[in-house]
Amino acid sequence: MTIPVAPDSPLPRRFTAGDLPLMLESGILREDERIELLDGELVERAAKGFAHDVVKNALMRRLVPALPDTIYLGIESTLQLRPTLLLEPDLLLAPVSARSASPEGFCTIPGSEILLVIEVAASSPAYDRGRKAALYARHGVREYWVIDAQERTASVHREPASGGYRDVAELPRDAILRPRADGLAALSVALAALD
Repeated sequence: MTIPVAPDSPLPRRFTAGDLPLMLESGILREDERIELLDGELVERAAKGFAHDVVKNALMRRLVPALPDTIYLGIESTLQLRPTLLLEPDLLLAPVSARSASPEGFCTIPGSEILLVIEVAASSPAYDRGRKAALYARHGVREYWVIDAQERTASVHREPASGGYRDVAELPRDAILRPRADGLAALSVALAALD
């Protein structure tokens, strides 16, 4: 008789979007907790500070007037890309027709239909440029901006592939960002003006 050998370390318990309402209901999580579900792992997000809020609000003031009614602007919306992946991008732009509710009750949009995701990074630029960029690329999100709230610089990620984005440009404070998507042709964001 062969006795199975236990792994050297315990296997992690992976969660799904369906587990979160149960955790809220039982009191394991609170409604106001800032978490994301990354490949089944619950990740706590840092609290948003003054610089983050200034940049995010300045972005909204510039984007909203230029957006046609056919474009959905998600502001800190929970986005479900698969059962084990819930992200909370600061801003997300996609055709209104592409969004729907997942069985778990979260917003779901096929990654290839998302026109632009913007993350404002105050305390986590490496995380947003690294792990989160890889997740967005893996799901086919066409364009992903990470704006450094302190420096007012940006990393613009384009051309998603399975291992990340093929085109990543680091832009200085005096740059003007313009999304590539046809539906967003009227948008431009001057980084230095995000005050």
